[in-house]
Amino acid sequence: MPKKIILLILSLLWVTSARGQDESLAHLRVMQLSYVPESSAVIDIQIDDAVVFEQISYPFTTDYHEVAPGDYTLTTRISDQPDASASSVLTLEAGRSYSVVVEGEYTGDVTFVVVDETERLATDGSSAIIVNLTDQAISNVTVDDAPVLPEIPAGDHGFLALPLTEATIGGMVGDLAYSETFTPHANTDFLIAVRLTPTNEPQVIYHRSSRLTISEYLCSIHEGAQFARVAELLAQTDVLATLSADEDYTLFLPVNGVVDELIAGNLIPDAAQLGDLFATHVTAQNLPPYTLPQNETLTTLAGNTVSLNFGTTDSGYWEIGGAPILWDVRLANGVIYGIEGVINPAP
Repeated sequence: MPKKIILLILSLLWVTSARGQDESLAHLRVMQLSYVPESSAVIDIQIDDAVVFEQISYPFTTDYHEVAPGDYTLTTRISDQPDASASSVLTLEAGRSYSVVVEGEYTGDVTFVVVDETERLATDGSSAIIVNLTDQAISNVTVDDAPVLPEIPAGDHGFLALPLTEATIGGMVGDLAYSETFTPHANTDFLIAVRLTPTNEPQVIYHRSSRLTISEYLCSIHEGAQFARVAELLAQTDVLATLSADEDYTLFLPVNGVVDELIAGNLIPDAAQLGDLFATHVTAQNLPPYTLPQNETLTTLAGNTVSLNFGTTDSGYWEIGGAPILWDVRLANGVIYGIEGVINPAP
């Protein structure tokens, strides 16, 4: 299929998913980077008098919360220290999506940086929102050493498109250089916060999300992107066809390197067995990272039970069925986690 036609299809999928949101409402999410020194970095989030998220740990980002357009007071407070709180007044407009990055110490200053994501660049691939949480401008923002933004003022943000290949995003905070290398993703938005650590070193924190549903996302992946290898295998099954756009799911999918090792070892089952195997990697719940640790086990679409481990592990990561959980992509109807392994059904 010609490349231009593929890009057109991806654009239509992207727009269709975005239009699935209620345009009469505003959509708000919060990146949690606030804390009490040597105490806690777990917060509850309140809009006016209603608590909308509880126990959001540093440095996670919430899902979107829908509200009617208008003026609101957004309050964050340490979950076990309700007197440690901060607030900001927001004006939210219908049909627009907002990210609020909450950063700082409750014993000092907590800042709220509001990003109207509706202004983001239109792109057929992935894009990034870079939020400057430092007290000085970020200069010379580059992608693979090529200049893309001359400056992002303190407390402000900028938008940029990402290439389809692995890319390094860098910049300067004063005379301090920073950079972070990103593996390629398909149709993914990166919310990137640049802050200074207590030792005054630049730190990059980021969150992945897409406006597509899980099935749309996995059908849109280009060659070389994360999950490209597992998407090829899923295309041989009917697993994606069983995932309703109106229902929530969490998928734990092996990253490209794991699939390559399985292929090299001739360990990929036939198509009939492959569908059964991947059904053990899906649960019919939306479990973002801030709620996942509330579960000791999960029941999968295959009907089996799989264990989770959030304690000390040999890998140093959270684990599911013994496989390390590396990172997540938040989607319109759930989450995909990249895992370094395969979940095998219990004998």
